[in-house]
Amino acid sequence: MLENKRALILNAASNSFSMYGFKGTTMDKVANLAGVGKGTIYTTFKNKEDLFDAVLQQIITEMEQIFYKCILPEKSVSENLHAALDQLLEFRKDHQVMMKLTYEVRMFGTEHSKRALEKIEDAIIDCIETQLTQAVEQKKIYASEPRITAFLLYKQYMALVFDYEEKYGHLEKKLISKIFQQHFMYALIHNKEM
Repeated sequence: MLENKRALILNAASNSFSMYGFKGTTMDKVANLAGVGKGTIYTTFKNKEDLFDAVLQQIITEMEQIFYKCILPEKSVSENLHAALDQLLEFRKDHQVMMKLTYEVRMFGTEHSKRALEKIEDAIIDCIETQLTQAVEQKKIYASEPRITAFLLYKQYMALVFDYEEKYGHLEKKLISKIFQQHFMYALIHNKEM
């Protein structure tokens, strides 16, 4: 029963953060959406920040599942990373809470939203680092600093997909994959004998 109520509250909170953002969400709004009293929320969550962190953790867990679902042993490191990043970007574009966080950061510079996006970014970079480390151990690629390499791969990919497209227009997935392979992964794959 308590788990059901927690899930109900988290779902309502996710909806509220999607509609109103972190800044505009109140415990009253969450309680109304969940159909429970505000006091019921406080039996499970200390405050709005605690509730938001729980919603954020759900998002991160879902993103990690999406990422690792794309990693297939029969595919190359490059193909796996591109597929995983592509799926995460689709998730990010479609996920209302993440869109609202991005909007809040751009429009208002909301510090809590900014920290939330940084946590999401760190989780993605952790996933990439894990894959790079495994590929190095299997001698499929060379990366002396997998964490730094993961950070750079992520930032370059995001710049290509968001920044380039915003300025110059849409890129087809095939072209993004080709650029990712040629410009981002080439040195990692061809320097593995170092």
